[in-house]
Amino acid sequence: MPRNAVWRALAGWVAILLCLGVYWFELNQTHRSQLDQVEANVRLRAEQTVHALALQVSTMVEKLDYLTLQLGQSWLAEGERTFRRTVSVAQHALPEGAVVQVAIASERGEVLFSSLVPEDATVAATKVSIADRSHFAVHLNRAESGLYISHPVLGRISGKWTVQFSRPLHREGRLEGVIVVSVSAEHLSRALRDIFPDPADVALLLRDDGAYLARSHLLEDVLGKSVPADRRFLHDHLVSHGFYDVVAPVDGVERYYAWRRVQDRPLVVSLGLSKSAAMATVRESVRSSGLYNLVATVALLLAALWITRLYLLKSRQTAALAQAGERLEFALEGGDLGTWDWNCVTGENRCNTRWARMLGYAPGEAAPDFATWDASIHPDDRKQVHEALHAHLRAETRQYQTTYRMLRRDGETIWVLDRGRVVSRDEAGRPLRVAGTLLDITERHVVEAALDAERLRLTTLLQRFPGGVLMEDAAGRVTIVNRGMCELLGIGDDPAALQGLPHDALCARVGPQRAAWLNVPDARSEGERRRSVELTDADGRSFEIDWLPIMRDQRQLGRVWLVRDVSDRKQRETALATLASTDALTALPNRRSFMSSLEAASSTLRSNPERQGVLLMIDIDYFKRVNDTYGHAAGDKVLCHVADLIRNGLRQQDAAARLGGEEFSALLLGVAPADARLLADRLRVRIAESSVDTGEGRVAVTVSIGLAALDSAGAEVALKRADRALYAAKAGGRNQVRVYTGEQP
Repeated sequence: MPRNAVWRALAGWVAILLCLGVYWFELNQTHRSQLDQVEANVRLRAEQTVHALALQVSTMVEKLDYLTLQLGQSWLAEGERTFRRTVSVAQHALPEGAVVQVAIASERGEVLFSSLVPEDATVAATKVSIADRSHFAVHLNRAESGLYISHPVLGRISGKWTVQFSRPLHREGRLEGVIVVSVSAEHLSRALRDIFPDPADVALLLRDDGAYLARSHLLEDVLGKSVPADRRFLHDHLVSHGFYDVVAPVDGVERYYAWRRVQDRPLVVSLGLSKSAAMATVRESVRSSGLYNLVATVALLLAALWITRLYLLKSRQTAALAQAGERLEFALEGGDLGTWDWNCVTGENRCNTRWARMLGYAPGEAAPDFATWDASIHPDDRKQVHEALHAHLRAETRQYQTTYRMLRRDGETIWVLDRGRVVSRDEAGRPLRVAGTLLDITERHVVEAALDAERLRLTTLLQRFPGGVLMEDAAGRVTIVNRGMCELLGIGDDPAALQGLPHDALCARVGPQRAAWLNVPDARSEGERRRSVELTDADGRSFEIDWLPIMRDQRQLGRVWLVRDVSDRKQRETALATLASTDALTALPNRRSFMSSLEAASSTLRSNPERQGVLLMIDIDYFKRVNDTYGHAAGDKVLCHVADLIRNGLRQQDAAARLGGEEFSALLLGVAPADARLLADRLRVRIAESSVDTGEGRVAVTVSIGLAALDSAGAEVALKRADRALYAAKAGGRNQVRVYTGEQP
């Protein structure tokens, strides 16, 4: 053998091995980068989702805190019957099954009221005490003055696992008891499960000491337990959010976890996404790529070995060497490809072994003609393939290339990428020979189909989102918009027609009022951080708008707007506020609301001594006889009748209220005591001369009225003075008006 041929062969092998080494190193780095990228995307998705979940939990706790506060004040200001109606209204304003029980405990821990005990039963008969419960004990000695969230406990009245939201009840600085709102742990878990129905993923709601409050799946396995003590959020309370990867001890599933503390609450929300589910597609892709490249490398080495042998044995055979170089070029370009060479004149179609194996034939078993290939094309794709081939044969395309299905010999269907080009033509331009390659892309097609399905699921989710969704890329162009956003923005266009629209053009299309919804914070002053606002449009509808940037490594990739119509929620909140400040029976302001007005009037008098004001205390005489004689229903009608007479007997700028029981009060502003005395006498006479039909007979009642002038001494002093005058009126024979002179006992 010529020595230079041997050296060339060795040099060629060194070059091939070096190239393969570099190629495999780069391939491995690419696979590693793909895995890291997918893992980063999963963590980002978990972080964004747990952030949104933490905001939802914060909103829920704020609602429960507001509900607990209002119910506690209502208990202190109203009777049990009125309070029970207030509790019923509040429970109907919340999702069904959310609140299991509303209970009131005395300062000794004895349960005075429970919404689970019927109105005609007595709570005291149950002899239930919660003095040993942490959600009661924590409020003693003012250890906890605000809302306290307990561990899940098994209710002694309800018999259900609940999370207790409790607040102390204070009157004039003295603890009078504790209000407890019991929220179903199963309801909390069901809410998480509705968002994350797949058991492979899990959402957790925890106390900041690690105790489970809710779990989207397997709640019964964690009630009364805590997460392992090595979780970071149990030790470093200065950190608001983070990640960890563990195998869950509850179900043995390995997950990526993202956690976040709920702002201003001793709660932690954690979301775990299954590693196996999240990484399955990319791992399968990496495995397939590795196998594909391994086969290609082996084929390449075998081809190189074969070519080397031919080169060394037939170095003088130039034609054979050229043919071998041509085959090597096809192998290098296509890797693990099937090759075919079609003689258009004779119909002979010579294919390599890989081509035959793709279709399930042994080497040399398939007939080397055009008909063998044509018969293997899936019947539904044959027309498309013929059109693409004939277009190239007519020189209408630069090369023949198409993707279609082929039927293997065993009946299995595979997807292939077929490429070819006319190698030679006759003088008239008719094709003589066409050569090409065939690549099995079945696995890649499966991956692409899975990605298409994922995109379809995302599109379906956005379209069914209960509100508007708008997403823009880093350049400010619309990438995703759902039908709900088009309706909220008042755009009649199809959402697909808005894709690619610049931000400024979109704002111009929706008009200045709704363009304000899409304002983007100035990064120089505010930074690219999440923002939530509430706006009201010209029709009085309220909208909650969340704006958040999509960030990766301090680089903004885009931004998202979420718009929800919260008009119904606002109306419910307004109704609850009205209910908390109004007496449910008479529709007059209640004691708490009236005291606020009295405090404001006293403050005005302190700063403007020249102004005048008078406070009336009004009490129905012998009202207990009405209840005893005619029943409580008749008594309620009498109370409403007297309330209407008081309301209609006052001036427009005066204020009346029911302080409790049969006791009323009126605040007269800008009137001297003498004139107020005349007004009070007219009101007393009007009530005495009237009667009300109770259904059990007509009832006439009288009232006693105590009158006290307002001064800089304050509301409480004025109330005591008017009460003393009222006491004097009762002691003097009732049905009369007495003025406080400073001489009453």
